[in-house]
Amino acid sequence: MQGQLFLLLPIFFPVVMAFVQYFLRLSAGQRNVLTVVSLAVTAALALIAASMQGASCVLWNMTDQIAVAFRVDEISVLFLALVSIVWACAGLYATEYLEHDASPRRYFLFYLLTLGALMGLCMAKNLVTLYMFYEMMTLLSMPLVLHNLDKEAVAAAIKYLIYSVFGASAALLGIFFVAANAPSFDFSAGGLFAPGAPVDEKLALGIFFVMIVGFGVKAGMFPMHSWLPTAHPVAPASASAVLSGVITKAGVLGIIRVIFYTAGVERLRGTWVQYAFMALTLITVILGSLMAFKEKLFKRRLAYSTVSQVSYVLFGLSTMTTLGFVGALLHVVFHSLIKDTLFMSAGAVIHKTGKTSVEEMTGIGKRMPATMWCFTIASLGLVGIPPTGGFISKWNIAEGAMGLGNAAAWFGPACLLVSAILTAAYLLAVSIRAFFPGEQIAAADCTRCEVGWRMLAPMIFLTALIVVLGMFPTPLIDAFETIAATLF
Repeated sequence: MQGQLFLLLPIFFPVVMAFVQYFLRLSAGQRNVLTVVSLAVTAALALIAASMQGASCVLWNMTDQIAVAFRVDEISVLFLALVSIVWACAGLYATEYLEHDASPRRYFLFYLLTLGALMGLCMAKNLVTLYMFYEMMTLLSMPLVLHNLDKEAVAAAIKYLIYSVFGASAALLGIFFVAANAPSFDFSAGGLFAPGAPVDEKLALGIFFVMIVGFGVKAGMFPMHSWLPTAHPVAPASASAVLSGVITKAGVLGIIRVIFYTAGVERLRGTWVQYAFMALTLITVILGSLMAFKEKLFKRRLAYSTVSQVSYVLFGLSTMTTLGFVGALLHVVFHSLIKDTLFMSAGAVIHKTGKTSVEEMTGIGKRMPATMWCFTIASLGLVGIPPTGGFISKWNIAEGAMGLGNAAAWFGPACLLVSAILTAAYLLAVSIRAFFPGEQIAAADCTRCEVGWRMLAPMIFLTALIVVLGMFPTPLIDAFETIAATLF
């Protein structure tokens, strides 16, 4: 029983510490130390919980059929580890980024509360718990977008809230369907419906597609993607990093739970749901890349890039093949590491120079070499150039598509290739401008203005992970193939 109750600690510890740091009269330094320690302890608790695979815990029973319950399965392990590590890195970064901010206490209050909601989301045992913590995550993360309290931030936060609530409501429709047709809400590899159960297949396919689209809103999937480029430019860079690297993955987690643990992959494979889902992901991949290519505002360019790159993950899932699934999980990891690094780098430039446009990056590599090298290496990873991590994830996704034996076998990888070329164009152009300003060097300010260690250390750490895990991906691949073996 004690081991089971331990699963509650990663959820409630950051919640308690959020209010402690908010209500105690602390200096800025004391608050930063308390926040970083809270994030580190939460990460340790999450990793310990991840090691307790198979453990479960019921928080309370709403009714005889509905319980708020948690369980650590293979997917929980991945998301617990990823969320806790990336959230801790972005939190350390934020302590320096917000040192002159008017309301750091409010920021860290909602930052820690959102982390608690994410921990519950990762370990959700059933659809009801998933929905509950998914909505909680939305409501608690909205103040991170709203943080600056100016007109643009308020508008972006309202848009984020409306889109997210709409998506979650679509998922709620599926919960009603499951309640009427399945023996339990608890996630099960292969689906919740008993073999031969009298289910209206046409209705079921429609419901599951609506659920996929609903969770796809948080993942930035077309046509409900526009909250991302609206929210990112107005949010603090530390918030943009986790919105892109972590919050979008909550949508991915929801889709994984729908396809593989609720509907069952065999029910969806070869149906119009699979092909419609695949079409939406490819449209998003190309659309996001094109919009990023033409965008001049630095953080909005990265936001459109997120729209495109998260749909790489969704495309891998839509193939409903082992290789595609493994590639999708690999890209969940590498995109989180890469995009956090990119947003942190952009935030560092804005923090030290006030420059927000790509055209203003001329010579910035001379002033902030460590920051821009992190940006460049992460960019190579997002393009998919070995030995960085993005290469191996995109390779597996493309291989998964090529095994389909239909038009998607060539059209999908072709879209990914076009997107990779566009990614190189819109990201590496920034690095070229930063390090090789050419004749404009005389006009560029070359005064060194590198950020402090609290902002630089997380960027360097994540950049190192991008390269090391890209060079030695076998442990990740083996772990994800083990997960796939239980689902296919």
